[in-house]
Amino acid sequence: MNLLTDCANGQCGTCTAQLVSGEVELDDYDPSVLSDDDRAGGSVLPCVCRVDVPCVLEFPYDSSEALSEQPPPLTASISHIAQVAEDAVRLELQVPEKVHFEPGQYVRIHVLGSDITRSYSMANVPGTDRLEFFIRLVPGGGFSTWLQGAGTGDSVEISAPHGSFFLRGEDRPRLFVAGGTGVAPFLSMLRALAEAPLPARQPTTLVIGARTPGHLIAMQELDQLKAKLPQLSVHVTVEQGDSPAAHHGFPTDLIGRIPIDAGTRVYLCGPPPMVEAGRRAAETAGLSRQDVLCERFT
Repeated sequence: MNLLTDCANGQCGTCTAQLVSGEVELDDYDPSVLSDDDRAGGSVLPCVCRVDVPCVLEFPYDSSEALSEQPPPLTASISHIAQVAEDAVRLELQVPEKVHFEPGQYVRIHVLGSDITRSYSMANVPGTDRLEFFIRLVPGGGFSTWLQGAGTGDSVEISAPHGSFFLRGEDRPRLFVAGGTGVAPFLSMLRALAEAPLPARQPTTLVIGARTPGHLIAMQELDQLKAKLPQLSVHVTVEQGDSPAAHHGFPTDLIGRIPIDAGTRVYLCGPPPMVEAGRRAAETAGLSRQDVLCERFT
């Protein structure tokens, strides 16, 4: 059995499950990934669980995903790389075969000849042989350092797609909230909606947050998507600086200011503190935690 996890040390929340019965002991983990309220409600992080008595855990994905063997990684080569914001790079990888995934999922990228592996969400539609990523440059980070010296033709390995944060086929309004490069999985979702055989009827709202206007990414792509998706509305927030098209503050601030239908499904993608703030704001707006899907990254 393969536990769907990413960090394996309680830092990302990918493996979050519900403790149905029994008891577990948790080793150290990031409290912004698993809040005290969630812990009290039975949520656990299996990657840091120690089990001494029989227990039952419920996972938020189909058992076939955990029982199936992991396919071998694919070798991919860089077909395009360019800096698109003050701290973000757009990376395109050419792969030898079409990669099928659910819009919103991610792959692990391994730098050949090193122990550097990072997870990034695809921004492209599923079923293509060219994968697109938006990657935040972290000063001193291993992958960021490699990326700044990489060029067209350089090779990496990519895993099979992973993650339970993906677009649900539901007939209900959607609210997407992204921090920084957290907009990438939402680009994949919106592009998939734009290419669907039947036009999406559900109203979709995207809220994007960035530190400054210079940190915003994919704005041109979003303008193109708005032209294809009449039901899409986009709101932008910046923490610092002025922009006539942006609100001042954090993206989660807008959750309580924009109209939210009681049946809305909320998707949150960003740093753990932003995701937790978004969950609290959604609850304050009258939605339950079961209506909120989360993807955290550091």
